Amino acid sequence: MNTLQEERGQVVILVVVALVALLAMIGLAIDGGQALALRRSAQNAADAAALAGAREIGRIVSRCRSGSAANDQKVWNAVVQFAVQNGIQPDAGDEIDAWYTDRTETPLARVGSGFIPTGATGVSVVLTTTRPTAFLQVVGESQMKVAARALAMTGPVVQFPGGILPIAVPLQVVQSLSPNERFVVIETNQHNGGMFCTDRNGNGRFDEGIDLCIGDPSSHNAHRGWLNLNYIYNTQHLQRADPNYRTFEQEVPNRPCGPNPSTSTDDGLQGWASGECPYPFPIFAGNVGYTNGDFIHGDPGARQSSLMEISHYEGQIAYVPVFDYIYMSDYMAAHFPAPEGIGWPRAGGGGSAFLYHIVGFTAVRVGDVQGHTLVGSFQEALIGEGTLQPGYGVGSGVCQPLMAQGVALWR
Repeated sequence: MNTLQEERGQVVILVVVALVALLAMIGLAIDGGQALALRRSAQNAADAAALAGAREIGRIVSRCRSGSAANDQKVWNAVVQFAVQNGIQPDAGDEIDAWYTDRTETPLARVGSGFIPTGATGVSVVLTTTRPTAFLQVVGESQMKVAARALAMTGPVVQFPGGILPIAVPLQVVQSLSPNERFVVIETNQHNGGMFCTDRNGNGRFDEGIDLCIGDPSSHNAHRGWLNLNYIYNTQHLQRADPNYRTFEQEVPNRPCGPNPSTSTDDGLQGWASGECPYPFPIFAGNVGYTNGDFIHGDPGARQSSLMEISHYEGQIAYVPVFDYIYMSDYMAAHFPAPEGIGWPRAGGGGSAFLYHIVGFTAVRVGDVQGHTLVGSFQEALIGEGTLQPGYGVGSGVCQPLMAQGVALWR
């Protein structure tokens, strides 16, 4: 009798142990799935918070502002706001920690400490979130804790993914203007074949000492006309097998979009200028005064009529490349390796063509388009697309308000 009772007791114990094990397995499956979902949610929150903080850094740098306590508070507020919007609950015990980093990813100081250190160009965020378990409490695990981290950087855009206007802006003009300042592009022979001007007093004349015009044909920085996006030279992309080889033709027909929107050679300048078939290939910016990055053929003359297609952009923001120097194709042929399968571009009559060296991008709000004259205003350019190169950060003295600053998730 005692033996039978002992065996029954052993069975009860075995059943209880089996039930506990079964509940633990069920709890592991359910709570494990919740943990994975929580980890994904926390990572999304960390990504969003880091990007929001870096975006504020980009605004501070592009506006040439200091690392003051007020600006530090703006960065912290942005980090917290986007973390909370993505499910982080500080009131429930979730933790938010953020650091400023330099362009080498070295931590500099905590965000929210009352200042932004010199050289800050990125924001690193670490989020820790804790939630109660559903079933694992039976084995003593009452909470699950998940950590997520992300790093976002800001800096000048070095690769723009297409969709820009086929007209270049002189770096000298960009450096001399302020956000929202009015400018004029004249594409007629009235001013020696094409000029980029600022009308400082708004009287419609551009021959006064206070106005800035770049367009003297004898100058190496003469602004002559439109960019021919079917001839882009880049020393790193010279082979046809390279996916970034863009040297397809030397002449682009002055026509609208072609029937195949994925083929650059099927479109013309009118199509690119209208925005109905944006240029589908990336544009790479090089360093000022160097020979890296893209050199784009400038194509004046008949292409001037494409300017009128910009009327589709009136009142909207458009992006345009910025150049520092114009090279002659004869000089390029003598000093640079030739692209595979095609020669150097020629101007009308077979003369040497102009190749614009692209060093960045800027945003323009398009105003009136009057015949062959475009009136618009520069905008602060802070974008979340394209490929960037981390900048030198807050307080570095490297500040160009009108050059496109990009924000990207780095880690």
